[in-house]
Amino acid sequence: MELRFLGGASEVGSLGLVIRDQGRTLLFDYGLTPTDPPTYPRPAPTNVDVAFLSHAHLDHSGMTPLLSRLPRSRVVATPVTAAVADLLTKDALKVARLEGYLPPYSPSDIHALHGRFTAVDRHATFRHQGIEVELTPAGHIPGATMALYRGEKDVLFTGDLQTIPTHLVGGAEPLECDVLVMESTYAGREHPDRRETERRFRDRIAETVERGGKAIVPAFAVGRAQEVLMSLARSGFTTYLDGMARAVNEIYLAAPEYLADARRFRQALEGVHVVEHAGARRHALEDADVIVTTGGMLDGGPVLYYLGELYRDPRSSIFLTGFQVDGSNGRQLLDEGTLTIDDTTIRPLGSVEKFDFSAHAGHSDLVRLAKESRAKTVVLMHGDRREALRADLEAFCEVVLPVNGKPFAL
Repeated sequence: MELRFLGGASEVGSLGLVIRDQGRTLLFDYGLTPTDPPTYPRPAPTNVDVAFLSHAHLDHSGMTPLLSRLPRSRVVATPVTAAVADLLTKDALKVARLEGYLPPYSPSDIHALHGRFTAVDRHATFRHQGIEVELTPAGHIPGATMALYRGEKDVLFTGDLQTIPTHLVGGAEPLECDVLVMESTYAGREHPDRRETERRFRDRIAETVERGGKAIVPAFAVGRAQEVLMSLARSGFTTYLDGMARAVNEIYLAAPEYLADARRFRQALEGVHVVEHAGARRHALEDADVIVTTGGMLDGGPVLYYLGELYRDPRSSIFLTGFQVDGSNGRQLLDEGTLTIDDTTIRPLGSVEKFDFSAHAGHSDLVRLAKESRAKTVVLMHGDRREALRADLEAFCEVVLPVNGKPFAL
């Protein structure tokens, strides 16, 4: 059995894993890194038999339209993942054109991919021409799965995972395997108590509103915006939602079985004012206490409008809720206190704070999942601090730190 990473081995982004075993070629995830400009993984093999998509975030799904060009590959994902990935890849194409990048695929590739998708439930086993892969929920976001390939060795590919329950989904539970290919985004780091984080988040919003300001909450459209809205439910704040999260909400509402509590989710959305079009943003600015809006890293989307209108107001606040990649506006804001909008650098006068709403497992949770999987070998991927996990894992298994593009045998 041979494994090779097309991307995402030692960095967060552009994840793609090829497994060759018993004459078969399988691909697990095929993403891009939404930097400025985007970065891409190595080309996928032309003889992929089946590709498995763990979830819809662009760093895992962003290059899947190219798989429609392969002669026979089919793409396996939950229905929720397939629907949201379609939304995100179309948006990535739109962003590439607006920013003047050469897009890696065309609208026809996205459309052609529809005919390649095989929808599989998050608890199902996929079988095709001797290939057997069992799916199990990964936590993280609705529709996200881990994939257990049963071959010469049983290999569990985690995608992104979260082991603790959140408002949206339950936590991941391990499957026993020979080889665990595990994400390591938060290697060496632990998350603060989630309930305390949410309490502090609401307290900071209350302080902002009391002094006459607005709270701008940039949030990723898939997963994060929904978690934030559920955290704000019954808080009494006048909350507005703007951006792609509106469409994602509709996908989630249509698949209630993928949510931890569909009734609570629906109730949380009932109290939210939705900005239906750009012309309504002025009203949102006047009426809202809180505006939850894409994009999460401040590099595009409606958030730039709101920041451009409010950055001179010292009473208002910007509350970041997600990871800010190096080179993003969000990272610039955290590190330097400035933003760049339309080639103009501005310095917001209000407060800026980051809250940990992460949908990834922390260090100790990763160690616990690895131990409970009883894997003899753990392959660490999708993280830039993998060494921080090695010492804890080597107490009970072999640890492999792969390199992009370099095959290794198991």
